[in-house]
Amino acid sequence: MVQAPIVVRRLLRWGLATGRRLRLQTFLAARALGYGTDFVDVLYRIYLNHNKVIHHRDGYPVYSLSTPALFSSPAAHFIARTLYRAVQNRNIPNLMSVAVNDGCNARCGHCSFFEGVESPGRHVLTTSEWAGVIRDAQALGVSIVNLVGGEPLLHPELEAIVAAVDKSLSTVLLFTNGWHLAERAAGLRRAGLDSVYVSLDAADAEGHDALRGTPGLFARALEGLAVARRLGLSVGISATLTPESFAAGELERLVELARRVGAHELLVFDALPSGRLEHREDLVDNGAWVERMIASADRWNRDPRYPGVVFSAYISSHRSVGCSCGTSYLYLSPYGDLMSCDFNHAIFGNVLQEPLWQAWERLSTDPDFRQAKWGGCKVKDAASRELPTVVTGRARPVPALVNQGAPPRPPAAPLSPGGAR
Repeated sequence: MVQAPIVVRRLLRWGLATGRRLRLQTFLAARALGYGTDFVDVLYRIYLNHNKVIHHRDGYPVYSLSTPALFSSPAAHFIARTLYRAVQNRNIPNLMSVAVNDGCNARCGHCSFFEGVESPGRHVLTTSEWAGVIRDAQALGVSIVNLVGGEPLLHPELEAIVAAVDKSLSTVLLFTNGWHLAERAAGLRRAGLDSVYVSLDAADAEGHDALRGTPGLFARALEGLAVARRLGLSVGISATLTPESFAAGELERLVELARRVGAHELLVFDALPSGRLEHREDLVDNGAWVERMIASADRWNRDPRYPGVVFSAYISSHRSVGCSCGTSYLYLSPYGDLMSCDFNHAIFGNVLQEPLWQAWERLSTDPDFRQAKWGGCKVKDAASRELPTVVTGRARPVPALVNQGAPPRPPAAPLSPGGAR
């Protein structure tokens, strides 16, 4: 039998390989876009319990105010830091809440800051000090900066703090009761604010103003939300619900309110036994009502006419990222104290006394925080509440910090009726 010349055999092998490569390229060209969409859908469905685009801000799709817009520069920073987290085999923070001040014009019955973090007489970080801390946090990996308080809109230089954030690395988000939002929104937008959550705990003025102890707050909050929306900000409603308010139908009323006013998202916190609610033992190890609440939102999240409905309890469960305090999240008090979150008042360091990365390392390598907790928030878990690293009342240093000679925390002075100094 006569064999084909070697040149012919080589041509046949080349043709076979080329054909296979072209088939792969054709497949990728036809399927890559669709697969990318599938990946994003699954990614957000796991994280948020929905995969609905709720807004397009500056041309970028937004799935939640609490995440960088898809394909934005802060989103790239988040992904890059996730890769380096694996390389370093260390916990790296991607989300930081900054309490820029310790005053408030409302007196909310569920507040975790007052009777917890607040400590009159202590030095509150200046704008320039916050700017330095934010730079350090972004260098550490933070891609989402939450501005909280107190009431952050009482800070006269909040625009300067927003402007201090490198927008190529982090998205900037504001939590506010909304009283001063209408008059400050334009300046904050110019400074680079991306999103704002306005706190509303009831869908009617009488109920909300009573819960927040501030007559007229409901109307001012809705006015501010409308102004922020017109300016192109992603806007959401942040609500804290108790077992009683959920049973009374408040969640559905808030969802309908959010739809009517054009909010892009409703973020729901289940009330936690911390701060002014530390005495609510019925909120400990009581997750059944929260699960019913989460399940009830599926119908709205499937309906494009409604805003996204997101629950902090879902995100902190095993189905999403778990309780990520100390693994990817940190909270800084107005005095520079580093804590694992807004509701756990155990102090792991102070950024005025040591670099941020050192305080973060102390928190993120602590045995109680080196990995995300399944089963939800430590603050509402009876076993976790027994740990010396979980504090739901007045803030105090963790034993590891005390043993290193941390300065004592000044005693708190009595609060004024409004909660501010």
